[in-house]
Amino acid sequence: MIRLSPYDGYQRLIDAMREWGVRTCFGVNGGGVIHLLKHLAPYAHRPRDDDAIEFLNINEYVAGFMPLGHYLSSGRVAAAVATTGAATKLLLCGLSDAKLHNLPALYLVAATPSELRDRAPLQDSTESGANIVAQIAAELPHGTFVIDDLSRLDAQLSAAAHELANSAPVAFVLPPDVLNAPMPEQAAAASIRASSSPHLPADTVLERHLAPRRGARTLLLVGDEAHAVPDIAALTTQLCSALDAPAVWSINGANAVAHDNPHAAGYLGFGGSAQAARLWESLGRDDTLVSVGYCGDEYTVNFAKAKAGLVWNLAERVPRYGSRDGSFAHLADGEFVQTVAPLRETVAAISRWSLSRARAETQPSGTAPPLPAERERGRCRPDSVDLVDFYRRLDRLWRPGSIGFDDVCMAYKDRQHVLQRPHPHMRFYALYRGSAMGGAYGAGLGAKAADPRRHVFVFSGDGCFRLYGGALAEAAALGIALFVLDNGSYGLVEQALEHVLPGVQRERYHGGLAQADYAAIAAASGWIGRRLRPDLANLDELMARAYSADRPSMLIQVPVDAAQILGTNPRIANL
Repeated sequence: MIRLSPYDGYQRLIDAMREWGVRTCFGVNGGGVIHLLKHLAPYAHRPRDDDAIEFLNINEYVAGFMPLGHYLSSGRVAAAVATTGAATKLLLCGLSDAKLHNLPALYLVAATPSELRDRAPLQDSTESGANIVAQIAAELPHGTFVIDDLSRLDAQLSAAAHELANSAPVAFVLPPDVLNAPMPEQAAAASIRASSSPHLPADTVLERHLAPRRGARTLLLVGDEAHAVPDIAALTTQLCSALDAPAVWSINGANAVAHDNPHAAGYLGFGGSAQAARLWESLGRDDTLVSVGYCGDEYTVNFAKAKAGLVWNLAERVPRYGSRDGSFAHLADGEFVQTVAPLRETVAAISRWSLSRARAETQPSGTAPPLPAERERGRCRPDSVDLVDFYRRLDRLWRPGSIGFDDVCMAYKDRQHVLQRPHPHMRFYALYRGSAMGGAYGAGLGAKAADPRRHVFVFSGDGCFRLYGGALAEAAALGIALFVLDNGSYGLVEQALEHVLPGVQRERYHGGLAQADYAAIAAASGWIGRRLRPDLANLDELMARAYSADRPSMLIQVPVDAAQILGTNPRIANL
């Protein structure tokens, strides 16, 4: 970092970022942020252990999602930056998904000096223009910080650090006329009140709530928040065994379930299994639902409340989004209790309690029956890849150190439907709550920037490609592998509208896309561009290339048929 004299607001902000572990910033330089970014070195793609902050120049829509993938890959916070105007609005698409998925990320956006209000400045962000502060604050009421008084900067930085530590994104709004000034003496910071959540110790719940229900059927729900807990897959297996409970899970909750967990019943909801759906729907007043990070979103439970007589949520922290005053009681029909403590300690307490109690059942009830080997395939054209074979073949080819991101396309429904179990070498994530098309590309780039040694795979669609296709060249050297499912349409839309708009002419779906040669576009951008053969004859070869070291990024064009319908989409009933 360049050290300029005197020490100004920009330099203090950058020092704070370094204290938070930020090492990479993504975005585009421009008028409102040039005095910030002059302190950062250009990004160089290599493993590193220094504490300098580097800047990767890439368009704002893509940049906004990169801190999310960066965190999911490494557990470290990264930053995204934009100047005033449309750049800020593009960047904030990623901020929305960070909020909806409770992921810590730092967003730095420029602001028009307030004294220029009503004077028609370029890219006016004041109240008379875009009123960008009000827009951001409406989305992040606790995490929006306008740096308009340098004497309060340390207090704002302390409050922002608190938000990030609680897995929430933060946004700093940067008026350049303020931050260029020397740092003054700091005002005393107000104390930060720690957020509280309803909590009962595990031993209390076991004796007061579970003991009277001994012999009741129990189901384990593994939610999105569970993935970040160390050794979580082993812990959920232990929990299933102690409670004699089958397990179902959300899309990202799969990363907290072991591949060989004998109690595993499959994904719940979007792309889920019929077995998991039956377990969820059959819950009644005599049953108990234990959740590891309760997940009540539309794609998981389709707005249905848990019908169990008792819902016990286990969490190391309760996320702000999705809960109400730190509780999920509003999503339960019956009694709701919650234990907020290190999960390893909670599982140990449950295991001790289980061993000390005689089982009410004569036969164990929690082992899930084997998942069906064959699934409904749907029909596809001869010139298209059969997606069932595609995902099964891929599942045999994953290697250790892999991470994948499913975009808002057929991939983020069909993969889990076909496989139903997580893979021991591959973690898959989907930013499905915001469902911003193209976001997976930015998340994948962020994951690769966090650790260049990690094998990063992105599964996107030809519709999603329109959102990031202009940002391929900047990522050519990063070495990700991008599968583009090419069906010449917005496939998920067309699949849904067959049910939502019966009798309407297909042309009125407005789902068609112009054909394009995505492999050639990639090759022209410095990538390796390849096409997967419909019979998958070259899949092994392509995957071997994808796992090779020191290669450019690689795009694999996959011909698919939108008419091959796999997996469930419960949301169709809400349209």
